[in-house]
Amino acid sequence: MSKRDIKGIALILFGILLCLAGTEINHIIFHSLSYLPFGFIGLVTGAVGMYMIFSKSDK
Repeated sequence: MSKRDIKGIALILFGILLCLAGTEINHIIFHSLSYLPFGFIGLVTGAVGMYMIFSKSDK
């Protein structure tokens, strides 16, 4: 595995974390601010991680 693959996996895991904890983060931390779409942010982060893993390397 290359470093790019490991970074992609880390982004996917971070995206899953954001999706699962999104409502609690909004309720506990951002209760005085407006609602932030952590589910969508997690989805985009996971998609970037998938692209990093499955894209062809220039090497």
